[in-house]
Amino acid sequence: MTRSIETVTSGHFTLTPEQRRFRDMLADYPRIARYWDFDKRECAVRFLETDLSVFSHSEQIMARFFASVWMGDNAMSFDLIDAVKSLDDRHRQVIVRWIAEPFFP
Repeated sequence: MTRSIETVTSGHFTLTPEQRRFRDMLADYPRIARYWDFDKRECAVRFLETDLSVFSHSEQIMARFFASVWMGDNAMSFDLIDAVKSLDDRHRQVIVRWIAEPFFP
């Protein structure tokens, strides 16, 4: 099976398909998305960690989830059990869809 590689370009920068999927997944979370700069392929992790305290509990969970996916590790201590117990179905489904088809930008 041949897999075509699709990219999105902003100026001279090119997003991989995984980065584009991540950006699209994050789009419904503008308060969290502002910590990502997709032109530079960076996340302002230190600022995100500092600002977690001003987020609602659900936003904290989703921010930790997105940062974990982005970094490919659990440095921000995403807690799946807390997510399942605390999140409403809409937010939980974001995580469930990613678990069903994981990718790392």
